[in-house]
Amino acid sequence: MFYVYVLRSQKTGRRYVRSCENLDDRLRRHNAGESKATKHGIPWTLLHSEGFLTRPEAVTKERYYKTGRGRDELDRLDLERSPRRLTPTMSGNKEMTLIRLVILAAIGGATLTLSAQEAAGPDVDLTSKRNEQNPTPSNPSAVPELSQLDEIFKQTSLGKTADAYRLHTEGRKLHNQVVNDPEVVAAKKAAESSRTDLEKRQRLRDYYNIYYERMKARAESPEMKIALDASKAAHLTLLNQSRVRPSPSPAPAPAASPVPSPADENEH
Repeated sequence: MFYVYVLRSQKTGRRYVRSCENLDDRLRRHNAGESKATKHGIPWTLLHSEGFLTRPEAVTKERYYKTGRGRDELDRLDLERSPRRLTPTMSGNKEMTLIRLVILAAIGGATLTLSAQEAAGPDVDLTSKRNEQNPTPSNPSAVPELSQLDEIFKQTSLGKTADAYRLHTEGRKLHNQVVNDPEVVAAKKAAESSRTDLEKRQRLRDYYNIYYERMKARAESPEMKIALDASKAAHLTLLNQSRVRPSPSPAPAPAASPVPSPADENEH
């Protein structure tokens, strides 16, 4: 049986790697000072050993342990089997010194504050004065929500032409929302199926009342509701006219309403 062994000098800490056939006899010879290479490191302790069937295998492993990778492996074995207590490095000492200085500075500042408070007397509060010098900033004014900005812009007049166009656009949207309402559709069909002029006038009144009430219920702005009431009144006024005109002169055309009438929508 052949062995490769690793020794550690208890005197110098040096590591020694060799191979042999009789491991016990070789250890005795090293500690007896019979080897010139190891007699200055007595006593020696066995750090690691491996057995092989042939001498070339043991020699190959000995050469491996003398390479850089082999020495790294022996270093790991050395730490696992005989760990040494690490001593603090210079950087570690500097960090500890810095921490101690910070702690001492904090304690010194607190001590100076207490001493100044005691010297000033109980009637003087240095802490409150220091807080007054660094007041807490007040909360900024609240930013208006997007919905509030929309309401502000809705209420702002952009001129008569722009306001009329806005009312007309909103009126068309309301018409599209109520035009397919079952009661509105039924009232319109009833008016179209009237047989006499008197019956048609009455049914058109019912139709206008239902139609404009549905739109007014969905309107949001007060201006739109006022425009709907005016358009409704204009249509009802036309129904109150007599069937036979008193004079052949043409009657003046009614002013254009910002709210689309049911007839106008039907033409579109």
